[in-house]
Amino acid sequence: MTAYLDESYTDERYYVAAFIIDDADLPALNAARARMSTFIEGFGVDSDTELHAHSLMTGRDGFEPIARQVRARIRIYQQWMTELAALPAHVVVRGVDISRLNARYKYPDPPHQVALQHTLEATDRCARQHGKQVRIVADVVPGQVAHAENMVRYQHVGTPGYRSSKLTAVVPPLVFEDSARFPGLQAADAIAYIYRRLDAHVETDNRVGSAVDRLWSTLRDLVYEVWRWDP
Repeated sequence: MTAYLDESYTDERYYVAAFIIDDADLPALNAARARMSTFIEGFGVDSDTELHAHSLMTGRDGFEPIARQVRARIRIYQQWMTELAALPAHVVVRGVDISRLNARYKYPDPPHQVALQHTLEATDRCARQHGKQVRIVADVVPGQVAHAENMVRYQHVGTPGYRSSKLTAVVPPLVFEDSARFPGLQAADAIAYIYRRLDAHVETDNRVGSAVDRLWSTLRDLVYEVWRWDP
């Protein structure tokens, strides 16, 4: 298996999502992404444009042709969620409340580190439950060397916390790649973004709020574990 990880956050909440899929099913994921390239062309968007959720929803980085077309942006997002929902995959999202984390601990770990640890633990549980080994591919982020070193430490001495795990189903190392090259990372990005909108954002437009609910509901059958830690 391969787990693709990406993050989404606000000042108050931090989330890391994992899109987990058997390596034998990667051609199906690639085919789904190829269909999306054709789909976005129908809206005047270049087929090579990366499916980056924030760019899509704000009409930037290649999505300028639909910058003023809310329905078109949501339609593209919905089609991507529908494509992902049709795959034999699993979804994990773990989050942390940043204010509560800082209030509880005198020297708290960075929220990205906390959410990433919890996502790795859940991904490991998912892989073990399915009798698989899983490699981890994450989107490029600042401080990624430290994150990779943390995973090495986890596998030697266990993760912090009362449910300590040595991530025995995870195949090292933790690899960081450019999301533009990996459909799985674009999937994880879309999942992290829409769950963050659902869980941490108050929508001022009821139509957008309903759309966010529908987008997340499309993925419900893939969900292995979704949880936010409020320390």
